[in-house]
Amino acid sequence: MSDRLHVGYVLKQYPRLSETFVLNEILGVEQHDVEVSIFSLRHATEGRFHPDIASVRGDVHYLPVADKAAFLSAVRALPALDTDRLTEVFEFVDLLPADRRARVLLDAVDVADRVRATGIDHLHAHFLTVAAHTAHIVHLLTGVPYTVTAHAKDIYRLTVDWPLARRVARDAAAVITVCDANLEHLEMRLGPDVTVRRIYNGLGVQPVPAGLSDRTRHLVVGVGRLVEKKGFDLMLRAVARLAPELDDLRCVLVGDGDQRRALEALAVRLGIDDRVHFTGPLPQPQVASWLRCAHVMAAPCRVGDDGNQDALPTVLLEALGAGLPAVTTPIAGIPEIIEHGVEGLIVGEDDENELAAALAGLMSDDATWTAMSDSGPRKLAERFDRESTIRDLVGEFESATTGCRPRPIGAGR
Repeated sequence: MSDRLHVGYVLKQYPRLSETFVLNEILGVEQHDVEVSIFSLRHATEGRFHPDIASVRGDVHYLPVADKAAFLSAVRALPALDTDRLTEVFEFVDLLPADRRARVLLDAVDVADRVRATGIDHLHAHFLTVAAHTAHIVHLLTGVPYTVTAHAKDIYRLTVDWPLARRVARDAAAVITVCDANLEHLEMRLGPDVTVRRIYNGLGVQPVPAGLSDRTRHLVVGVGRLVEKKGFDLMLRAVARLAPELDDLRCVLVGDGDQRRALEALAVRLGIDDRVHFTGPLPQPQVASWLRCAHVMAAPCRVGDDGNQDALPTVLLEALGAGLPAVTTPIAGIPEIIEHGVEGLIVGEDDENELAAALAGLMSDDATWTAMSDSGPRKLAERFDRESTIRDLVGEFESATTGCRPRPIGAGR
C-alpha cells in the first residue's frame, strides 16, 4: 500500500461558484502530496465555474439519483461493508428529518463502498449538515475516520439541530472551524468531549496590488451572494446618501441571490439605478479585476432574521490581497480579518449613516487609504497564508489516520 495519504472530500455540491474556499483548500491539499477524491452528493447546477477547477487532479464522483436502482446497489454493497454497527447507523438515520433519511442512507452506502474499494484513508466534510451526516454513516460502515469543517449557516441559524450536530461531532476526529469567533461558539454548543480546531481559510500568493492612481475614483464594490446577511441594501442606501456630494460615485455589486430583484428595485426607488451595476455571478479572475480597480469595498454584513451570519468572508481575504480597504461590520470573525483603522474600518451593524460616513472618509483621505492598502497584503501573508493553513489542515488529517491504516472490514474493535 502507498504511504501517500488518500482523503475523500464529502461535499453537498461540487463545484460551487460561491465556495472558492473549498476549491482553494482542495488545490492546497493536493499540493501537499495528498491524493484527493471528491464525492458530490448533488450534481452541479450552476452554469459558471472558476477556471482553477481544471487544476484539481482528484476524481469527482457524483452520487446517483435515489431510485430503485440505487436501492438495489446499496443492498448489494452492504455485505462487503462493516455491518457490526448497523444498529448505530439506523439509530442515527432516525435522528434525521424523515424526508431525508432514505437519500442520506443510500448516499452513505454508495460512498462507503467506494471508500472501501479505493482505499481512502480519511474523510473530510464541509458544513456540519448533510455532508457531515453522510461522512458519519460512512465512518460507521468502514471505520475510516473523518473530520468536518464548520462554517457559518450550519452553526448560526436558529434552526440548527444541536443534538444531531453533537452526535456527528463526538465521533469526528476533529471539528475544524474557520475563525476564533466560531471556535468559541462551537465549544459552548458542542461540549467538552468534542475536539474543535481553528484553522483559517487561506489564500495563495496574490498579484501586486494596484495603487490608488490605477483605480477608479469613487467606485464602491460589493461582492457576495445577494442575501439578507450580506447587508447590500445598506450599501445601496449609503451610496444614495453620498450621491448628491459625489457626481462620479459608482457602485458595483458582484453576485446573485434571492434578493437581487429587491435590490434592483431599491436602487430605482433611491434614484441611483444609473449609478449601480449588478454584474451577476462572475468567475474568480473577473472578481479579482473588480477588486483591483475599485476605490473601496463595502461589506456591511449583519445577522439575519434566521440567525444566519458570515463567519470569515473569503471576499474580505481577497480584498486584503488586492490592497483594497474595506468598510465592514464586527460580525463573527470579521474583526480577525479587518482591524479597525488598519486594513479598513469597522462600523455598526445595520447603521447606514455610519457606513456612508466611513466610505466617504476613506475615499477622501488618500494617505489613510494608502496605509490601509499597504497593510492588507501584510495581514494576508501573516495570518491567512494558504501554505500555512493547509499544512495545519493536513496535519489534522494525518493525526486522525494514525493507527487507522488499514483496518480490514469486519475486524474487531
